[in-house]
Amino acid sequence: MVSTPPSLDLSFDWVKNVLIEQSRDADALETKATTLFSVATVILGIGISAGVLSTQGSHVNLPSIIFGGLTLISYGFVIGFAIAAIQLRRYETLNNPIEIRKWFWDMEPTQFKIELLAHLEDSYTNNEATLADKAKETRWLVVATAAEVIFLVMALAFTL
Repeated sequence: MVSTPPSLDLSFDWVKNVLIEQSRDADALETKATTLFSVATVILGIGISAGVLSTQGSHVNLPSIIFGGLTLISYGFVIGFAIAAIQLRRYETLNNPIEIRKWFWDMEPTQFKIELLAHLEDSYTNNEATLADKAKETRWLVVATAAEVIFLVMALAFTL
């Protein structure tokens, strides 16, 4: 029997939960995106109930119509970025016992750890790219929500 190098055991113990942590990071980003989308929808509702996003009424003027339109356009971007941040993507985990058995069943324990570490490395790389995309889309979602707030405030200022 071949002895397992201590570094292999240490690496295996350290890496085996990395994909779970990445999954938690993805869930956190999706929660932020959902929260921002909800906030943006409430903001839009405030604008509609305040009559700012209406072309009828005594306080309608060109600047309020322009800023009201920009508010709606910003909300459109919010929808797009929220969908992009929340959409399902190729995200790799290794929690399926059928996959583990199919890939690693006939291996010696040392070879199993080596092969599993290689698989985890590939999965980690893919998942990091997915997380980076989700983070970028969430940042743009923050910008679009902030723009929506600014445009709505400007539209309100011109209707008073």
